[in-house]
Amino acid sequence: MNESLTNRQIAFLVFGTVVGYGILGLPKTITEKAGTGGWFTLIMALGVVITFTCTTTYLAYVHENKTLYDYSNILVGKYITIIFMIIYIMYFFIFVTMITRISSESIKLMILINTPVWALSLIFLSVAYYAVIKRLGVIARICEIYGFIIVIGALIIYVSMFTQGKLINLKPFFIPEQVGEYVKATVVTIVPFLGIEILTIIPIDRRKNDKKIFKYVVGIVTFIGILYILNVESCISVMGVDGIVYYEDALFATIRRIDIKSLEFLERIDGIFIVLWLMAIFCTITLGAYGSIFMISKLCKNIKFELLAFVVITIGFIVSQVPRSIDDVRIILEYLAYLGLVTSGLIPIILLVVTKVKKL
Repeated sequence: MNESLTNRQIAFLVFGTVVGYGILGLPKTITEKAGTGGWFTLIMALGVVITFTCTTTYLAYVHENKTLYDYSNILVGKYITIIFMIIYIMYFFIFVTMITRISSESIKLMILINTPVWALSLIFLSVAYYAVIKRLGVIARICEIYGFIIVIGALIIYVSMFTQGKLINLKPFFIPEQVGEYVKATVVTIVPFLGIEILTIIPIDRRKNDKKIFKYVVGIVTFIGILYILNVESCISVMGVDGIVYYEDALFATIRRIDIKSLEFLERIDGIFIVLWLMAIFCTITLGAYGSIFMISKLCKNIKFELLAFVVITIGFIVSQVPRSIDDVRIILEYLAYLGLVTSGLIPIILLVVTKVKKL
């Protein structure tokens, strides 16, 4: 089924996949590795991610109305394509199950203390299933609406945090002697940007998606980078480097310290943040689930998409409950990040090289 999307919808699909659970622990991760110079590390990581984004978008653009399965078959043959597909299926499936579990754990700790984790996971995956069977067009419209709300809300929250922070906590902005440390931290910093591999399952129609598609996807990834910088810098301004490193959910911990009495309904912004974060998590889980189911459907063409979705979501729910603790989930996600570098960078680059060679 060919689903033609607008440039803006494709951009928000990328936004919906990338921006999710990772924003909670981003300040701790960056601060531990780069201190107050984290903004510089984020910019370097952004440059790498933009390269990956352009590579994947170019492949979809030159192979019109085709996804990775289709143009990989043309470029490298059936058997290598099957290997690629298995890698992507593993990545998307583990991604959606572990994000579901760790998000459920976070919700239980933050607001629903007496609610079982399995019940929260079941709700997430049930809603995701309903969205997935409506296919990519409906998911794209949801991400477009939610994405706009999240962007506006995030900007308000970050600006509010800066008003409560101290400039002294952000200094020194850059230490030349630590450039080596900033560069080393780039590898870890790329991880929160993972999710751009969703572009491998989005067909591009040149009649609807002209060359402006590159501006849209690069623009949305750049904007995500700016949001990440605002995230880290606003948290540091409030809590300082020494305070952030003790919180796995540093962003939420910082937000709970903010009390803006002059803004009445915004006096406590943690409630608003939770709503926005839930929207982001829903988009991430839905797109991760769709990615795994779509890839499997390409290999199992005789099975109905709806039935396949039900089976994958059911198995996904069971797998999400396997880790014994939230620490086990974090370890799995750390290893998954390396696989994410393969799916978002290495495989698209290989296919790009083959594309260029075959055109010669």
